Amino acid sequence: MTTCSAREHGEATMTPDESTVIAEARAADDAAREASRPAASGRRPIWRVLSVGAALVTVGGVVAAVQLAPEAVLSTPANAVLVSPVASAQERVCPGPLTLLGLATDDPTLPATLGTTSIRLAGDLDELDIEPIVQSTPAADEQQALAPVRFTVPGMTEDGAPTEFGAAQTLELAQPSAAGFAATSCRMPSAEQWLVGGSTAEGSSTQLVLVNPADRAAEVRVTVTTADGTVQAPTIREIAVPASSREVVSLEGVAPDRGDLVVQVEAVSGSVTSTLHQTRTSGATPSGIEIIGAQDAPSTSLSIVGVPSTSTASEAEGTLVLERGATLRVLAPGDEETELSVAVRDAAGTSLEPISLTIQGGRTTEIPLTGYPIGQYTLEIEASHPVVASVQTTATATSSDLAWYQPVPALSGGQVVAVPNGPSPKLQLADADGVEKTATLIADDGTETAISIPAHGTTSVDVEAGREYRLEGLDRVSVQLAYAGDGQLAAIPISASNPLAEVITVYR
Repeated sequence: MTTCSAREHGEATMTPDESTVIAEARAADDAAREASRPAASGRRPIWRVLSVGAALVTVGGVVAAVQLAPEAVLSTPANAVLVSPVASAQERVCPGPLTLLGLATDDPTLPATLGTTSIRLAGDLDELDIEPIVQSTPAADEQQALAPVRFTVPGMTEDGAPTEFGAAQTLELAQPSAAGFAATSCRMPSAEQWLVGGSTAEGSSTQLVLVNPADRAAEVRVTVTTADGTVQAPTIREIAVPASSREVVSLEGVAPDRGDLVVQVEAVSGSVTSTLHQTRTSGATPSGIEIIGAQDAPSTSLSIVGVPSTSTASEAEGTLVLERGATLRVLAPGDEETELSVAVRDAAGTSLEPISLTIQGGRTTEIPLTGYPIGQYTLEIEASHPVVASVQTTATATSSDLAWYQPVPALSGGQVVAVPNGPSPKLQLADADGVEKTATLIADDGTETAISIPAHGTTSVDVEAGREYRLEGLDRVSVQLAYAGDGQLAAIPISASNPLAEVITVYR
């Protein structure tokens, strides 16, 4: 429930009648939520798998918009209005294969795509619509499509319940120019996004890919920040992204030789999706890829789940830390200094050595996560001002890969999860508020698994690639889909199945 308090109107106290009205509105709010939540037994699991392939060259690109049409279904005579949004169609845009420069033999400056992407969908898919973004590509179907691609389902089911919809993609490469594993959620277009990750330092390359699935052009403003502050680059202040297309921005040309990038994408008109496509090499040997998804607006509280610690190197061993250890990258937008507290917890919820420091606003800060035993950890970040953050780490075996772990939102109620192909997938469920939790995992064949989550802890559950799952009984639990194999590492934060259908109580 989202509450807006109009204190500027002088609502310092409430009369008994006003208190009664608000209490009744809140009760109605709870009832509306419960009525709109589908029962577990009433959902028919539906799942689809897609293989999205791309030849070497796909040029162009851009993004789309999701609109919300609210309708007041209950209003009270005093201070509260209960609003039940009429959910519009749900869109998910998958970024598709890896985008990089230098592969197009006729013009190496043009962006090219590499690899075949596995896409998995979950939820209410009876009226699924599939549309390739770059209109010059062949028509997509449920087995084969050229990426990027947009998937759309109605906002409501035939029985009047909000639709549930989830989509994710994975990519595995083993080629001379790029090798590794990447996993990314397919997101709704929006007007503002933050991307924390990527590098243009020696051996690394990063492309910003903007996708516009709408039938009208979008105008985008891009801001790149490093440890030295905002990068002054007039060429990215106004980027036109044509309808049903994409635009690729090489960050090497914007911020060369930087390993501390944070990118803000603002759609001045329209809505877009954005991703960072990173490749890394060690000499002439490819040593990792990642397609870094966008995260939500800056927040004073973030949870980054299931970060693997693969090195116990000391901070003095800088090379080993950068190549094998985990590093937290964080930015507080604005000019104010920000007090940062990072609790590092193991799977049982036990707190290890915490991190406390002051960071300068408007400048990227990188913090090596060293001295922790080999294992997996959840980072609970608290800040005095809103921040964005992510953690980069590396898997090293017979080959190497890199991964960026993004903040994971706390979810409640039911949630669908699509599991695309990849090595040893696991669902990681982390308690978000210090209370022991339980949940139920339901596979697409109806098999149920009870899950217990320790207070402040994280529980990992094996799942099968290529299947759909549903989680029931979530109560402020952060959920992540993680992959790990020989030289393969990636994770996907799970977001709400229908974020546009939340019942909203507005106080005015």
